This record gives sequence, C-alpha cells and structure tokens, in this order.
Amino acid sequence: MTEFSDVAALAENRLAYATGQKFAAIIGETPSKGARSPLLWNAAFKAHGIHAEMLPIDIQSGNLERLLMILDCNPDFLGGAVAIPHKESVARWMKGRLRPDVEGIGAVNCLFRDKDGCLTATNTDGEGALVAFERRFGAVAGKSVLLLGLGGAGKAVAAYFRRALGTDGRLRIGGRSEAARRYAEELKYEWIPWPELATVLPTTDVLVNCTSVGTGETAGETPVSASALSLLPRHAAVYDVIYQPTPSRLLALAAKRGLLVLDGTDMNLEQAVLAYSYAAPQPRGSAATRAAMESAKRLMA
Repeated sequence: MTEFSDVAALAENRLAYATGQKFAAIIGETPSKGARSPLLWNAAFKAHGIHAEMLPIDIQSGNLERLLMILDCNPDFLGGAVAIPHKESVARWMKGRLRPDVEGIGAVNCLFRDKDGCLTATNTDGEGALVAFERRFGAVAGKSVLLLGLGGAGKAVAAYFRRALGTDGRLRIGGRSEAARRYAEELKYEWIPWPELATVLPTTDVLVNCTSVGTGETAGETPVSASALSLLPRHAAVYDVIYQPTPSRLLALAAKRGLLVLDGTDMNLEQAVLAYSYAAPQPRGSAATRAAMESAKRLMA
C-alpha cells in the first residue's frame, strides 16, 4: 500500500490533483475495480457544469483513519461514498457528526459538508434499497421480509424496510455472528440463527440478501441454496443488493424457479442520486441529476 502525505496522492498514484481542484471520492477496499459511483457522479458533475470529479480510493483498514483526517481537513473534498468494508468504521470515526436519522444504524455510506463546511455523514443505502424495491414490486407494507446479513448495508436496509412494513408487516433477520445477533436484539429485530433459516422461508414474502456472498472473491457462490429457495412461496421476491456480477448466483437460482428477482443496480442508482444531492455544490435539482445518472447507467449495461 502506497503511503500518502497530502491530497495530491489520495488516489494511490493513479491521479494527481492540483491544489484548488474540487473532488469527491468513493472510499473502500477496492472501488477502483468496478465501483459504479464514479461514473454516476461524474456524469452528474458534467450535467450540472461543475468542475469536479469523483475518484475511487482503495484503502486498507490500517490507513483509513489517516485518510479520513486528510479528507476532513481539505476544503476541496466535497464528500462522496463509503463502500465495503469501511461503512461501520467511518461511522465510528464520524461519531458526533452523523445525521440524527442514522445515529442508530451504525453505518454510513455518504460523506458531505454541511452549511458550515463541516464534514458530516449519512446513509442513503437503506432509502435507495427501499425505493428501488417498491418501484419494481409495489409497497412492502404488510409483507413478511427475511433479511440476510447485518453489515453496513444490511443495517441501513433493515431500518428503512422496518419503517415501511408498518404494523402488519414482519421483519426477520438471518445471520451468523454474535455481534449481529446483539445488534438485532438491541433494536428488537426478530433474530433467526442461520441454521434455522429453512424454518421461516415458507412464510417469507421477500428475501433480501445484504451479505457480501456472491460478489468479489465469492462471486459464483450463493448464501441460500437452490433447495432452500424451493421452500419460498411461489409469489416470493428475492432481492440481492449485489450488482456485480448480475445476475448473482442467488438471483439466477431464484429466477430459474420462477420467483420475482431484483439485483442491486437500481439501488445503486437511487443511493447515488440521494448522496450526490447532499455533497455536490449547488445541485440544480434531482431531475437533472437522475437523468444524467440514468444515462450513465445505460452505458454500463
């Protein structure tokens, strides 16, 4: 990992930025290997006539705090996106500077400067995921949802889905780790240990995968087997927030069985539109932002 001492080296020797150049960034372990946010944000910057660019910054956990300190102190840094596996670590580092509505989530995916120029954090994953799902399949209210995984994205998605389910809906969380179980119990989520997933699949309307199984080094794997998917009702929808590869192995198996399926591509777009609206200087309306990002999304297909 290349060491850096100033903002000119933030992109790990890939792009040098002159002093005074406004920029955004997506911070993650390997966003340079296919993250879509730079393409979406840069299309919006261009559409709005803003001379700025989003950079992918690959950073390991050991250097994350140092990077955040540099970005925090640099007024040219507008904000940007936080990718896996740093969403929870950045939330901890930003403690005291989180938007009130994400305090209980414990994970952020968006950095931006408030009206006073102070670096602030929020989470657009949950809202983006809910909007994408309901645009495709209608309101989630009253349904029985089983969500797998309580990492950075899972916590946000769980929070927004629970609000949308209403009093007649049901949210169950499936997971493996003790930390996830404790988090679920603190927020009074219904916890399902992983070995017991099969017992609740027959009464599940929507299965949401928020684990990382199926992408990166686990591409080609699935968190739920074909035999387990056969336990879902015929009307069930399977929602995988992964967008690389698409379809994921999970969605390919679900589609083969005739279930409704949705990948994370639309969620990725929705959260980017929301995040850009926080971070970009003088955005001129979400309609123009959405149009620019949708155009860029079509070029990626």
